[in-house]
Amino acid sequence: MLLSFVIPTFNRAYKVRRAINSVLKQMEDNTSTEIVVVDDGSTDGTEDELRSLVAENRIRLVKHSENSGVAAAKNTGILNSRNQYIVLLDSDDLLEDGALAYLIDLVQKNEFDLLFSGTRLLRNGSLLYDPSFRGFKIYKDLLSCSVGEYLPICRSEVLKEFLLRDLRGFESITWLSIAKSGYKVFYDSTPVRSYDDEGDDRLSNRLGIIKNSEYMKKGYSVYLDEFGADLRKYNLREYLVINTKYLCYYMMQKAFV
Repeated sequence: MLLSFVIPTFNRAYKVRRAINSVLKQMEDNTSTEIVVVDDGSTDGTEDELRSLVAENRIRLVKHSENSGVAAAKNTGILNSRNQYIVLLDSDDLLEDGALAYLIDLVQKNEFDLLFSGTRLLRNGSLLYDPSFRGFKIYKDLLSCSVGEYLPICRSEVLKEFLLRDLRGFESITWLSIAKSGYKVFYDSTPVRSYDDEGDDRLSNRLGIIKNSEYMKKGYSVYLDEFGADLRKYNLREYLVINTKYLCYYMMQKAFV
């Protein structure tokens, strides 16, 4: 079997069903693709919403007894995946029509360890990435520019070695760690994921920026500790920007938390 879609969710009963359906409607059978949903302690009837899909063996549902955070939920899905590649699809995102067949073909025709495929905004269709940034890339390339939002697809054995850190909003640390270790990284120019940016729990939400300042400060601190020296060498401007962001969140966290 080829692809494992890992979909973490917390109190998004309607939206997670929508995300699952966007994959299921493209699956002719279960021979090449599975869907692993991780319910991270939801209290809104998520399990009831998904019960029929579990009974029909159309998805596998793994439950956390209490909310542990998105990174922990994704890691649970990663460790419970059975297929060669893992696709990390958020519970409020959609896989675009025709994307499953496209991804299967892409994976079968290319030898890579980590693939990024394009993303667009659900509400207006605008691209959230640079389609000119494509092809095989190395660690230096990833540090040299900011390339936007992508759907990550990673070889299972690699992602199980580099599990996600408990740093909300900083999955890029995992991807940079994989690239720095010399694994093959490929950027695709085709949009396959629709990203829903609406919701009160988004880090980009104005109130969320203040509420989550501690998370952001911690994330930027780890980022600078692990990649700061290389970033300063290859992309001084971004290095200065990230240091400024860290300082801003540090001051915000001190002032409001």
